[in-house]
Amino acid sequence: MSLPLKMDALVLKGVRDFVIETVPVPQPDADEVICKVDTTYICGTDPHIINGDFPGFWPTGFPFVPGHEWAGTVVQTGPKAANLGWKEGDRVCGISHCGCGYCSMCMKGRYNLCLNYGREERGHRQYGHYTPGAYAQYMRTSVKSIYRVPDSMSLETAACVDPLSIALYTVKRSRMQPGDDILILGTGPQGLMAVLVAKALGAGRILAAGSGERLKRAEELGAIPINYKEGDVVEKVKALTNGLGVPAVLECAGTPESFTQACYAASKGGVISVIGIPHSNPSIPLKRIVLDEVEIIGDRANPNTAQEAIGLLINNRIDLKPLQTHRFPLKEFATALDTFEKRKDGAIKVATKPNGMN
Repeated sequence: MSLPLKMDALVLKGVRDFVIETVPVPQPDADEVICKVDTTYICGTDPHIINGDFPGFWPTGFPFVPGHEWAGTVVQTGPKAANLGWKEGDRVCGISHCGCGYCSMCMKGRYNLCLNYGREERGHRQYGHYTPGAYAQYMRTSVKSIYRVPDSMSLETAACVDPLSIALYTVKRSRMQPGDDILILGTGPQGLMAVLVAKALGAGRILAAGSGERLKRAEELGAIPINYKEGDVVEKVKALTNGLGVPAVLECAGTPESFTQACYAASKGGVISVIGIPHSNPSIPLKRIVLDEVEIIGDRANPNTAQEAIGLLINNRIDLKPLQTHRFPLKEFATALDTFEKRKDGAIKVATKPNGMN
């Protein structure tokens, strides 16, 4: 397929300095494809990248094209990608991580912890973080970071596979068993997706701590709401569990306070699965962690869970429609970002459309 030479993309020029600009359409390496992007969602990490919260790391420099929650259609393949069975017309969704494929972590399937992280010359990529991303009409990606989308699934829904598979990874790492109570701290997009995943995997009671409209949405999705602004979260959890706490806790809020709450809300022998990243290190009640054998597990991204997330979606175990709240053309990214950051009109998952609304 003949592609245009130029495309529109969101270009980050510096801290909080971005513009829609015409840039060259990328060309694929041997194991890469070029995709026409249908939808790119705003991730909670994106405002941090735009605001310069990870200087010199995400991104490593400017100008830069962010965006990593996306789906689209393959329009060009490199020779190795073609030999691996990828072809023009394949509907795909992407994840951000691409391990080198050769280090000991990658060989174990833990490519999210690739030992060559940040070394593009050694084959590592992280799309939309330090490798050019998907706020653009066309996306260049390794085939290691894409998954085929069934015809029965819309590309707008497929663009949510990345965050949904992170929620799935976080729930699985808590070792929640069917019938177990689970506490989810934080009712942002990641916490709400965790509610859906926990329900799909057979949780007993799902307790969700948050506030405002998003806590109400968690209740609508099937969670027992706990408003952290109206009382002590740990006391409420203990009251609901005869003083025992819950065997599985997900920390999705990313604040020092919620992490400390997680440490006290977990039952004896419980597991705290952490996906939130606080700006400052929390206080850890280590005596409680040791004597009650409470495990703390860190989660990074979504290694090997995207295909499982697709399975949950196509088999109607999870419905993301209640979370897909807004759509904007990419040229209105500033409005989309403002809507997301200020949670306007109940915004949860805010989609951008690089190739126009359809």
